[in-house]
Amino acid sequence: MKGVKGILLMAGRAERFHDPIPKQFHLLQGKKIYLWTLEQFTSSHLFEEVILVTSSDRVEEIQNEVGDTARVIPGGRTRQESSYRGLIACGPATEIVVIHDGVRPFVSKRIIEENIEGAKAHGAVDTCIPSTDTLVHAPNKKKISSIPPRSEFLRGQTPQSFSYPFILQAHEKTKATHATDDCQLMLEMGKEVYIVEGEEANLKITTRQDLLLAEAKLSLIPIP
Repeated sequence: MKGVKGILLMAGRAERFHDPIPKQFHLLQGKKIYLWTLEQFTSSHLFEEVILVTSSDRVEEIQNEVGDTARVIPGGRTRQESSYRGLIACGPATEIVVIHDGVRPFVSKRIIEENIEGAKAHGAVDTCIPSTDTLVHAPNKKKISSIPPRSEFLRGQTPQSFSYPFILQAHEKTKATHATDDCQLMLEMGKEVYIVEGEEANLKITTRQDLLLAEAKLSLIPIP
């Protein structure tokens, strides 16, 4: 789809995975996790181009692995910086950008399509699902200070998708903000962010338990 670019963020060092090999490069049924995610993007035929943002020491290796299916660029020291580098790589002709975690390999075509449609209609969308657990507020991680109404909260996933000029401007005007989320930058700019309904299956592989769940999921059902 002309003017629509996808960015897969995969420069993380995976501290929570407790392994010298970053989680995006671990095998899921014999194939690296990020390759499953990339396949979901490329097989959707919704993107003019997909850009992979990874650590500088892996750019050549990954470009050799993916060939001409995607462009690989070096990321920054933080997620925010890596996202910005991906945006710059998209170029000024880009209209819509879809930013996704490289370790969410089960993103469906329906989610991607609704992200693109939502970004075209509203300028900014986030993929979210209801929280099935009770949320507690515990600033010091030792004592609960309050329990907010669960019905008012959603769990954020990715993709997060935007009008390209909007998100580029948000990054450039909020460089001093330390954000782990692109939608946070849009909110800092006073922009509204709309919601696309996510899926429980859109799992983020962050821990070894997540990897086991992903293996089980692939054993039971094909990726939609």
